[in-house]
Amino acid sequence: MISGLIRWQTRSEYAHVALLSADGGRIIEAMEGCGVRARLITEEDKAQWQLFDVEGMTEAAWVKTWSFAIYQIGKGYDYLDILRFIIPAPTKANQKRWFCSELVMAALSQGGINALSRIDPAEVSPGTLSNSPLLIASQ
Repeated sequence: MISGLIRWQTRSEYAHVALLSADGGRIIEAMEGCGVRARLITEEDKAQWQLFDVEGMTEAAWVKTWSFAIYQIGKGYDYLDILRFIIPAPTKANQKRWFCSELVMAALSQGGINALSRIDPAEVSPGTLSNSPLLIASQ
C-alpha cells in the first residue's frame, strides 16, 4: 500500500530502489516491514526491475558505498519520514532508520557520488533519484 501511495504522490513509476551487489546476486534495501536487509535476488525480481549504472562509480567508490550499506543492515524502516511523500511534512534525518531511496542516496554519498546536488537523502523519493543525471539505464 505504501508503494502505491508513493507512486501516486510523487507521480513516478518508481516506488522502490535498492543497491545491487557487484556480482549481481544480492541487494541491500530498506523495506517496510523488514527494515534494512540484504537478500538474494530471484528471477522474478530481475524480470520486474529497471537497472541503472552509476556514472563515475569507481571500484573504490563502490567499496565505500557497499560498505556503508552493509553497516546499515538491521536498522529499522523510517516510517515517519516516508510519510512526507504521502502527506507533506517536515523531515528529520534519522540514521537509525531508513527508507529505500534515502538509504541508497546516503550510501552513494558515502562513496563520493553526488547523485543529486543540494538534496538531502531524507528528501529523495525513488522517482526523484531515478532522475539523477548520473544514473544510466542499463539493459
